This record gives sequence, structure tokens and C-alpha cells, in this order.
Amino acid sequence: MPNYIYIEKVPLYKTTIGSLLFVLGFLAAIFINKQNGFSYFFIYLLLAYWGIFFISTEGLEIDFQKNKFRKLYSFYGIKIRLKWKLFPEIKSISLVETIVKHAIEKGGAGNRIRSTINEKTIKINIVDNEDNYLTIYFANDQKEAYKIASKIKEAYKIEITTNF
Repeated sequence: MPNYIYIEKVPLYKTTIGSLLFVLGFLAAIFINKQNGFSYFFIYLLLAYWGIFFISTEGLEIDFQKNKFRKLYSFYGIKIRLKWKLFPEIKSISLVETIVKHAIEKGGAGNRIRSTINEKTIKINIVDNEDNYLTIYFANDQKEAYKIASKIKEAYKIEITTNF
């Protein structure tokens, strides 16, 4: 069985905004910066960075023959692959709906501002024979999580458990 590669889809509005920011920031850093000197260079690079941030996406690659997986990052079809991690002896795969909290804190001693962002996500866990679990991916919706889990179920002939 060949490697399974899953890459999240980027919405059209994010692709459009990201492409505009990236192209404008990159071109401004190269061409406009010659006239103004070094003063606006970092602002233009920051625009290009935000453009890449908008158009980039995450993914997962699974090698079923060698029992390993790795995370991917992709933008404009260019894939950046991280290190391989080995699967344990797989008993089942579980899909768990959970809320991920991101805390943002800014300020000094007297005036501190704190904000928490809650995001609903689906954790894809591999459960081994000793009932330990390994989280391999965080999916944004149930359909995508089930699609990934179905590929793993098909390859290893295991069951899928969910909490939704």
C-alpha cells in the first residue's frame, strides 16, 4: 500500500488574502526598498510572512509498510516534512472531540492583559495494546478526521471508536 498523504484544504478567501500579502510584501521588499533604503524593509518582510501564514496548511503522511507517520506543512504545493515517528502496536484508533485553549498574555507588572481562545477540534489517537494513546493529528472537522481514520482502519484492520 502506498503512503497516504492528507493535506488540509485552504479556503479561497485565505488563499486570496495570503497571496496578495505575500506577493505585495515580497515585491515591495525587493523593488520599493531600493528607493527608501532599509527603513521599510522589515515591514515588507512582515507582510510577506503574514501572506505565507495565511496560505500555509498542515497535513499528515503515513507509511503503512514501515509503520510510521510524520507531520507536513505545505504552501503553494511545497511540502515541508518533519521527522518520522513510529507507530506502536495498534489496537484501535479513537477520534476524540475536544476543545483546545490558546492563552495570549501581554503586559507588564501592573497592567496585564490576558485572552483565551477556544477552538473545537478532533484528536486522532492511536491506541496500543496497553491502552496508551498517541495523538497523531488534530483535524478541524469530523468528516476529515473520519477520512484519515478510515485509511488507517483499512490498512491495519482495526476498529474506530468515537465520542461524538
